[in-house]
Amino acid sequence: MVTARIRDSADLDAVMVPWKRLVTQSLIPAGLNSPEMILPLLKNLGTAELAVVFQGSDVMFALPIEERRKRGLLSSWITSLTIMGTPHVDRDFPAAALTCFTQSLKRPLLLNSVNRKDSLWDHLATPERHFAILETWERAALKPAGTFESWLENNFDRKRRKEFRRLSNRLAEQGTFETVSFAPGDDSIPWASDLLALEQAGWKGKRGTAIAAMKPLQQAFAESCQQLAASGKLRFWKLVLDGKTIASMYAIVEADQAWLGKIAYDENLARYSPGVLLILYATEMLFAESAIKVVDSCAIPGHPMIENIWRDRLPMADVMLAPQTISAFRFAATVRLEKLRRMLRGTLRDIYYHLKGKKRS
Repeated sequence: MVTARIRDSADLDAVMVPWKRLVTQSLIPAGLNSPEMILPLLKNLGTAELAVVFQGSDVMFALPIEERRKRGLLSSWITSLTIMGTPHVDRDFPAAALTCFTQSLKRPLLLNSVNRKDSLWDHLATPERHFAILETWERAALKPAGTFESWLENNFDRKRRKEFRRLSNRLAEQGTFETVSFAPGDDSIPWASDLLALEQAGWKGKRGTAIAAMKPLQQAFAESCQQLAASGKLRFWKLVLDGKTIASMYAIVEADQAWLGKIAYDENLARYSPGVLLILYATEMLFAESAIKVVDSCAIPGHPMIENIWRDRLPMADVMLAPQTISAFRFAATVRLEKLRRMLRGTLRDIYYHLKGKKRS
């Protein structure tokens, strides 16, 4: 096995087919790090590279990574659309592929949002490498079982269910109200455009952090949606009032898992809780797909909306790895500095939100 770091557009195109082949035999699904999502981002943003392990012409390992020179480490790539440090690893040779990759590292590597209960976790902490847990938390998730109707009844009391119906009915009183799902063969571009327009019109647009404010990111998102749709991995749901999209959300499906992506809604209709109604509609549609066993909300811990709707939890962690060729002292120092940086960042963030009288969302 040999490692490579790929940035060039032509080389990224060349790795698409073998990477897709790896996806079908990966130890675990890696959803948001699907090639259909990552390759357009790499090409358009150019701020990271694809770490790959080859065995002949086969790809045995794939993970987008970026340099964090000021922090003296590498990191799994985090963007506005991706948050995972989960690689695709060949299920027949996971230990060998991971060892080959980590032994090539010249700096410690930070992996973000790794599930502590999946089979990858067991391969991370081994004598071949340094390993440290930086932070742990739980993330809201959905584990569909039974019917949507029984889930709704078991998760919410009668008063709450009545409130959901009241909100839907009040919204329907404003005009012709519809719930719509993306169907195979649909053009993804209008769906993506509607979501970005809603996001741009809201508070993210005012802050300048909406996807539409960053043209390369907007282009990457459109291309990713097209490729995900062609692979059958894209799900999209929307609420429509008098023919106009008032709430939109997408998800990526890989194997028996799914990951929620961006959600946006018309903030002028916030009194009708369109975000909640959209989550409930998406939940119903996810229940209808019997092959899906777990849906990751990809939300921050304590998210005020999703954690009150999806009651299942995924145990997550940020971890750091390094080969034994990096000294134990250097690895321990990098871990301590990263923990200190996070503590200071959290304190400053809490002070900011307190002074502004805001809550994280």
